Amino acid sequence: MLEIQSRVLLLELLNFSSHRNIKLYVVGGTLRDHILRKNISDVDLTGENIAELGAAFAKSLNFNNIPLDKTPGRSTTRIILPNKKHWDCTDMQGSKIEEDLSKRDFTMNAMGQELSDFLGGRRNIIDLFEGREDLYNKIVRATPGNVFEADPLRMLRAFRFSTTLGFTIDPGTLEEISVHKEGILKTAGERIWQEFLEFLKPANTGNVINLMKEAGLLSCLLPNSTLQWGKTLTHYKRLEHILENATIYFPDQTKLIQLSDKERALLKLSVLLKETHSSSITDPENHGSPEVFNFLKTLKASNNEINFICKSIQNSISFTELKLGNLSDSVLYDFSKSCGDQLIPGMLLQICTSPFPNKIDHDKNDILDHFSKVLEFYCNRYLPVLGEKALLDGNDIMRVLNINPSPVLGGILDEIRRAQVLGCINTPEEAEALAASILKSHIQNGTNVHSIPKFKME
Repeated sequence: MLEIQSRVLLLELLNFSSHRNIKLYVVGGTLRDHILRKNISDVDLTGENIAELGAAFAKSLNFNNIPLDKTPGRSTTRIILPNKKHWDCTDMQGSKIEEDLSKRDFTMNAMGQELSDFLGGRRNIIDLFEGREDLYNKIVRATPGNVFEADPLRMLRAFRFSTTLGFTIDPGTLEEISVHKEGILKTAGERIWQEFLEFLKPANTGNVINLMKEAGLLSCLLPNSTLQWGKTLTHYKRLEHILENATIYFPDQTKLIQLSDKERALLKLSVLLKETHSSSITDPENHGSPEVFNFLKTLKASNNEINFICKSIQNSISFTELKLGNLSDSVLYDFSKSCGDQLIPGMLLQICTSPFPNKIDHDKNDILDHFSKVLEFYCNRYLPVLGEKALLDGNDIMRVLNINPSPVLGGILDEIRRAQVLGCINTPEEAEALAASILKSHIQNGTNVHSIPKFKME
């Protein structure tokens, strides 16, 4: 379904193009979603020299436009609409629309309709490869020809469409992917990265990623991905089950472990990388895991994305060292501080490696009780204090203790924060007294003020 504002603007574009005797076509995902009766946000259009036409149209209405591709013959202009949606205007490949459609990836995307007919609600769709039938049968099928040789990323896109649309992949298409799988190595890392994240975002991707492994494509994307695939797949599916059924595992803390779609995708990838690149090496420069860090760098993942994955893996390993029955507040504070923002992802990553019965009994499950205690301390005690204004800042300490700036300040501030989280102090006055006590202890012991030992607050 197309919203009213977009329809009005498309009518203006149609009038703009008609005066220049240029025929425009709705294509790709827009037409696919239209046939499936889905809401349409962004619009894909093609036509002769439409990239230039789109830029002129945008200028006439003072809309922003961005050239996405300046390659002669397939130039693309993106028109940014006032409602923050956009239209992609791509020059038609060839002299006729049929030639353009024959070069597209999958039958469901290889359909076209004149813009005037689209807006008029007519059904005369150009469908060269029975794309509508495949849509109705929920099948992802490659168009005839050298589809995957022309753009190897289309192989990964086939699996992405399978997960996002809930479609099955045609056996012939899977066979073609198996034949051409190594071509994915010729694709730019950043393109693979974005497509793979989109593939991982839907809820239930376990069966499809197993299909990707069987076709051989996953081995090209993730080196060593078949070493312990049975175990990895079990952990992967269990993580998806936890993410979609948090109330079963943490009935009293469900809201505390909600992740965004992107964070879920990154965490699923963390499962694959943790098992296939298992390493206990910790290297701060490589976010704790050199193998994973270097792999993600080749895919041009952002620093934040790399940190999320590597720190989550590192934290999941740390959870194995957190012994049952030894969860004092002091231990939980140190653990929370060490894990930082990725404690919950690390916890979920570790939980998915733990076997659980089909029916979970919380009263008899020490493992879940263990994780619940960590989660409760982290979310209800540690994070709230971090979100509050500090009882004392560095300037306060220098003023109160009459000392100059030095590394000693950081240590004192850490101990004040620790005491506040553990409930040992609650006011600035108590914080001042603690700071003075810590400094006095260092002086009496002859400790170098640039090196502060841990001040235990039990």
